[in-house]
Formats: sequence, C-alpha cells, structure tokens
Amino acid sequence: MPSENPSKHHIARAFSQAAESYDAYADVQQQAGLRLLQLLESRFSDGLNRKTVADIGAGSGWVSEKIRSRGANVLALDLAEGMLQHIARLRRADCCLLADAESLPLADGSMDACFSSLALQWCDLERAAAEMRRVIRTGGYAAVATVSAGSLQQLKQAWQAADESAHVNRFLTETDIQTAFRCFQNIRIHTESYTQYFPTLKALLHSLKNIGANHVIHRENKGLTGKNRWQRFQTAYENMRAPNGMLPLNYRITYIVAW
Repeated sequence: MPSENPSKHHIARAFSQAAESYDAYADVQQQAGLRLLQLLESRFSDGLNRKTVADIGAGSGWVSEKIRSRGANVLALDLAEGMLQHIARLRRADCCLLADAESLPLADGSMDACFSSLALQWCDLERAAAEMRRVIRTGGYAAVATVSAGSLQQLKQAWQAADESAHVNRFLTETDIQTAFRCFQNIRIHTESYTQYFPTLKALLHSLKNIGANHVIHRENKGLTGKNRWQRFQTAYENMRAPNGMLPLNYRITYIVAW
C-alpha cells in the first residue's frame, strides 16, 4: 500500500495532476529513461525479451512502453493514481499497481529486473534499494536513474537571492546514492549532466509544474511568495541567461546498475 506520509501524498497529487501534460514537457526525463534502459538491456545476453520488469515510479508510462516493446512483461508501479490511469488508458504496461517504492507489493524473487527512472529522489533511497533487492530473483538487476546533488542549481541560486527559504529539493550526492545500494554485492554507478533551455522564466517554471516536479519537500516557508521576493528571484535568474539568449536549467543524473 502507498505510504501515508503527508509529503508523499502531496507528491502523488502533483504528479496525478500532471499526468496528461507530462510527456510534452519531460525532455530530460525521457533522455534519462532511454539511457537507463540501454544500460539495463545490455546486462542481459538476450536483452529484455520475456523478462519480467517492475517499472517503479513509472510516471506516464512513456518508458514502460519502451521496455514493453523489447518483449518484456512490464508491471508499472506508482504512487500517483492519475499516472496509473493514464498508463492503463494508453496500454503502456501489462499491469498497473498503486504502490510505494519503500514497500513493494511484490513477492520475494519475483522480478528479473527493477527499473526506476527519476522517481526515487522522492523517497528513502536505502529502503527502496532494499525492496528492489528483495524482489529481484537470482541473476536479475536493479537499474536506477536519480536526480543528484548539483541539479537545478540556477533555480536554487536565483531563489537564494530572493529569500532564505528552501525552494528547491536537496538531492543526494553520488557517494550517498552508492551507499544506499550497499545491500547489493555489485554496483556500477556514474553521473551525467543535462541542461534544458527556456525562452522565459514563465516557460521554465511551467515545465516544472507540468511534470509534477514543482513540489518542494520540507519547504520552510509555505506562504505565498511576496511581490518583492518574486522580483528579486526573477532578476537573479534573468542575469543567468546563456550566450544563446535562453535561460538554463541543469540536471545531474546518477545512473546505478546493481546486482
């Protein structure tokens, strides 16, 4: 069953509301998903054909569908009921389960692989890793892509110029992520950088909202952002325009394959 954690409830609601718009704005998410799929697929001598794969935090199911196209039997799991309804309507997975990555409703040793792309930054990574280890059968793999420290740096810096509240989530370092997967005997880990560019600040923030990523865990100031603070934030971000005239937003994506 999904966790009763209030923060997770808000995250699930944000992603449910973003279900219909997600794919149109999820450029980095799709790039990371395809990269992770490539890493997982290369681990099996015969690819993913006839493999049973749990896509944990499946989101819109865009990557679930790609995994399924390789001949795999795909179970899409997510906290957001709206996302699962979207997946089911488009038939992007063989089965949809409302589930928390920290407590998977799957039998021990029942999966050939657990796949999770840009979903586990919202939960206790060590608990999620232990759950994946539990449900993966001998000879199987966990493949995870997660947002790591140094991501959304421009957004963080611009808000720091406006006030002292936390407006951007704190992400784990690569070392922290590797430690979370210590329940596995073997780990391959590396980090890649991505940058998106937007013509306006409104477009940048709109993209975050439309992929459900505008929820901030442990936000200190839950009130409305005042006009003066907003102006300071806007001015600070505008000063970061790249040579191409666009506003940058960076991601640091850490990839893990463990067995």
